Amino acid sequence: MYLLYLDESGDPNGWQSQKHFVLGGVAVHEGQVYRLTNELDGIQNRYFPGVSYRLAFHVTDIRRGKGHFQDFAPNYREQILSDLYDIIQNVRFPNLVAFATAIHLSAVSSSQQVRHSTLEDVCQRFNTFLSRQYKTGYPTKGMLIIDRTREEEYRTFIDEFQRTGTKDLRFLGNIIDIPYFARCHETRLLQLADLIAHAVFRYYERAETKHFDTILPRFDRRSPSHPPDGLKHITREPCSCCACSWRG
Repeated sequence: MYLLYLDESGDPNGWQSQKHFVLGGVAVHEGQVYRLTNELDGIQNRYFPGVSYRLAFHVTDIRRGKGHFQDFAPNYREQILSDLYDIIQNVRFPNLVAFATAIHLSAVSSSQQVRHSTLEDVCQRFNTFLSRQYKTGYPTKGMLIIDRTREEEYRTFIDEFQRTGTKDLRFLGNIIDIPYFARCHETRLLQLADLIAHAVFRYYERAETKHFDTILPRFDRRSPSHPPDGLKHITREPCSCCACSWRG
């Protein structure tokens, strides 16, 4: 079983101050959940040795020095982020597979359409990955775990996709059951999803590549030399990003 943890970056109603919204995350084989959780716990123990309960690693909080990170100098906070992104970088395919869909202002008609389009696209890519795994002799299914912020809206979309299919797929046969929802502080793996979504958002919104380059090799691709199938940029403008350039 693969568990796809998803989180958002950007505001689907904030188009006065941004040009992109991102839904992204990590598909983790069930056998890796315990190990990855322990690795994130290890980072907490390194920087917060006196804290016995789990802290949530929110990228925005770390960058801005908010909450538990307010006493850390900027270079120290950046080191925390680098350590977190290294966890993603060091897990090899297919134990961890990244997926993300970014939508540009030019393709937006409403805030509901933003979430619908990005979730639909990510689900299609996840289903395709699972189909490819099946064809190579590794039959497995997938389940979605999403940040609880927009639970009702996402439940409605998933129900639609399972009943009538998506834009490009008639049936999401590899994604089973209903989606599950949790708060970011309740599971370490949603914190990894936050890292993915944030890096992709900064790549498209501000052309920042440092952490994006770290996670880029982890995006699903049909072969090691193929461009990233797991990354999509929905836009109506000409674009030469790493997701658009090879698709033409």
